[in-house]
Amino acid sequence: MHHLEKSTIKLVAKFAPWLAPVPSAFFVARASLAHLDLPLAVAVVVAVIVETLGLTTVHTALWLSDWNHHKRQSDPDAPTALAVALGLVYVVTTVGLTVVLEVAPELSLVAPALFPALAVVGAVNLALISQQERREVQVAASKAERQVSRTGSKKRIPTIQQPVQRDVQEPTSQSSRGVQKRLHHGVLDAAHRSRRQRKAALLDAMVDVYRDSPEIGPTDLAGRLGIGRSTVYNYQADLVAAGRLARDDGRVIVLPGE
Repeated sequence: MHHLEKSTIKLVAKFAPWLAPVPSAFFVARASLAHLDLPLAVAVVVAVIVETLGLTTVHTALWLSDWNHHKRQSDPDAPTALAVALGLVYVVTTVGLTVVLEVAPELSLVAPALFPALAVVGAVNLALISQQERREVQVAASKAERQVSRTGSKKRIPTIQQPVQRDVQEPTSQSSRGVQKRLHHGVLDAAHRSRRQRKAALLDAMVDVYRDSPEIGPTDLAGRLGIGRSTVYNYQADLVAAGRLARDDGRVIVLPGE
């Protein structure tokens, strides 16, 4: 019984926040009908836009704040102040469409001017989300590059420079040629390992991007990761073959377990 009670509470705790905007949406729709003389369908659309935009604005502000709190000093800052300002604009606009119109209906003539403010809030939110996604991908790729560079430098084998003489050349013994051959193969092996590690890091970065943006196109993905479109197609095929990704009607799905 105790386990059932805990499971029920967790379910309610996850579901209740999605119901919280319903009363506010109702009042926005009613104000749009009563004071702005909008058709019912348009009033419902306005209510849905206002409430979902509020959720998006709060999510963006918390996302950017969490990034700034946990990032390293060398990582770029996220514009948290701008996200908070968008939240304030959203609150003022919503209050204007509900409380103010109820108290002062004569302001209904100027109330439609609030809708462009909501459009600006939505557009800037999209820009902030896109910038933050690009910021996280670039930092992840930079970390992967540094890790590969450190690993490669640790495993790099120094080459032996042979003395050069203009007039006299010393004969190279069989053992000397064997040592040079082994050193050459060691350097090649280290280079191959470095390339494999870089590819693995880029594959992981691709999976992270597809998890957050399954509809992203190859051009945008190539720009985020700093690679070519052909490389994106090749790596995508590798991930599909490895069972990490799947394609579904133009979308790329990250399979369970990733």
